[in-house]
Amino acid sequence: MTRPPRTEPTLAEWAALGLLCESPTHGWAVAQAFRPDGEIGGILTTTRPLVYRALGQLRELGLAEARGTIPGGAGPARTTVAATRRGRAAFARWRAEPVEHIRDLRSELMLKLVFHHRAGLDPKPMLRDQELVLARAERALERNAASAGGEPERTLALWRLSSARAARSFVEALLDRREGELVVYRAIGRIVSPHATLDGMPLQPQADESGPSTIEVSEAHRGCLVDLDGFSHVWILSHLHESDGWGETVSPFLDDRPRGTFASRSPHRPNPIGLSLGEIVEVRSDAVVVEGVDLLDGTPVLDLKPYVPLFDAPAGDVRSGWFEERAARIFERRSDTRFRPRSTRGA
Repeated sequence: MTRPPRTEPTLAEWAALGLLCESPTHGWAVAQAFRPDGEIGGILTTTRPLVYRALGQLRELGLAEARGTIPGGAGPARTTVAATRRGRAAFARWRAEPVEHIRDLRSELMLKLVFHHRAGLDPKPMLRDQELVLARAERALERNAASAGGEPERTLALWRLSSARAARSFVEALLDRREGELVVYRAIGRIVSPHATLDGMPLQPQADESGPSTIEVSEAHRGCLVDLDGFSHVWILSHLHESDGWGETVSPFLDDRPRGTFASRSPHRPNPIGLSLGEIVEVRSDAVVVEGVDLLDGTPVLDLKPYVPLFDAPAGDVRSGWFEERAARIFERRSDTRFRPRSTRGA
């Protein structure tokens, strides 16, 4: 059985074609660029025989052509190869396209960035498209993780989701020109609360009458609890892990019309970070017991910060926007199903 001819270049062939687009050259020079200490080889290392094979394949595809020979010193003459007009157009399209598969990001995206740099081109249009591709992939992987069954299916789904999120953070950092500042947080613990479901949960900590909750702190962070027992209240920053997407406006529990997301306390936010003020009941060596929590059982906790009235209660005129005549409703209303938990998606 014969294998059908390839019509799409491999990654090594794209890289070789990129070099040919810069200037006509010969196989030995291209192979040098693929050495481990070269700009291309630091991303994609390829042996000399495979480089020559790649150049041959590019010629078969009509993307490169021979332009003559030059003396080879002590060895045979070297054939000079250049990109064809069709090859230059194909490479320009490839360089501008986002990488479709997360597994290919490490090499393919890096190569595209290198060739943007070598050509003096702005990579932002390509990176913006890449961020959209990764955002779609992240949403799909979130659905897969939520519907995954037992092990090892769930472990694999979480690994893929974590990889997608890390890749998206990297691309966003490049777009923000903060190459060394990836936004990746890790939980310092989790909360054990009486609230097993969103339905019926209090809207704010002040309305919680269900008893104490416990913030279990991971072993690596327990030393950070020293001196916290001298405070009456603590700010709890959390990752709202059941938040399912976001929009520019939301229909909040305390109002009957849509409001801007940043003018609400909705859990559906671009970054689903929760901010709750809890009253400290007890500080243990491995946990903090608090009264008044509006968080689901198992919610990851990102940070704890002591409440200091002088810092946290502003002086002067304080306005509460559309909450002015509605804030007291927290004692009358409870959470319902309008902010559907991510784990119930597809149910």
